[in-house]
Amino acid sequence: MDALLGGGFSLAISIAVIIWGAFSESKMDLALGFVTTYLFTDLLINGPHFMASYRILYSKRQNFRRHPFVTLVLPVFAISLLGYVGYWGLMNTSSDPASAMPVAKAPNLMLFLTYLAPVFLGWHYVGQAWGTTACFAYLSGFRMNPTQRKLIRFGFISLFAYHVTWACASMEILEQLFPLQRAGEFMIKALMSLCRVLVLASFFAGLWGFVQVSQESKRRIPATVWLPWVATYSWYVMVDVYPQSFFLLQIFHALQYLMFPARVEINEHRTSHVRQHMLYYYLALVLIGYVAFEWTTLLAKIDAESQTGTMILLGTATMMCINLHHYFIDAVIWKIRDPEVRESLFGHLEPN
Repeated sequence: MDALLGGGFSLAISIAVIIWGAFSESKMDLALGFVTTYLFTDLLINGPHFMASYRILYSKRQNFRRHPFVTLVLPVFAISLLGYVGYWGLMNTSSDPASAMPVAKAPNLMLFLTYLAPVFLGWHYVGQAWGTTACFAYLSGFRMNPTQRKLIRFGFISLFAYHVTWACASMEILEQLFPLQRAGEFMIKALMSLCRVLVLASFFAGLWGFVQVSQESKRRIPATVWLPWVATYSWYVMVDVYPQSFFLLQIFHALQYLMFPARVEINEHRTSHVRQHMLYYYLALVLIGYVAFEWTTLLAKIDAESQTGTMILLGTATMMCINLHHYFIDAVIWKIRDPEVRESLFGHLEPN
């Protein structure tokens, strides 16, 4: 299960998307549309992975004392931002001639967070993948020296550079900053090519790092260690070949993430009815996640005369706040050097 969730499952899907998308783009569009429409991946995977981090953060009283910025300051900022966005939307809603729905222009603060989000998101994705690789390497008895760590981690850093550059290309940031003689367009193409070369070079560097680790220990590296590394490469190759599949990258990240809070839940709430407890735990994550991300839609349905444009703006702001808060939550709840974190995550294992 660790190998499947850590990267095996996402690697298989990524390879399928890369091959299928290369042969038939129209059929790939239909397949991705089927995933988003009928498999409810956001409801069943992405939303719960956010809520699981809140469960860990707020279930321990000492976290309020140790991490007041994350537990108190950021939520106050998020609520204030939602209030500001709601007020802004009501004051700046206008009719769109091409649509029957009112439209609310996003405030500058939201635009700033939109440009900032790819940096946090990319570092969060590759940081988790590296943490998964390092975690299972340690549990398997492998100890990397500084050179080996740099060789393997270089891959994740190169993928982070690709993530940020790809986001800049998607939002056409350089094209807007340097429109003269299409300078921005040529700059972003050059940067994307450079990132691809960097990613390819880092793959072989990481492969050499794994070979060295295996040779030093004189045994084969298990799949739980190398799958998160190679799967992360497959995610970004998939996005490079087929940009419409980016939402799958989010789902793969969430799937990889969920196995860690699930283990914490089992270790911290030991019971003879583990399956029943985990079923209730998961259903609670799904329900709370649905409400957290869909509260604006629910309110719009209740109040038929609501300003739909403002509700859409509030929904977007809610998603941004939860994403950014999640990044800072993970920065404090997964500090392995903390004995309590180690106990909650690895307490079920017998010491060597």
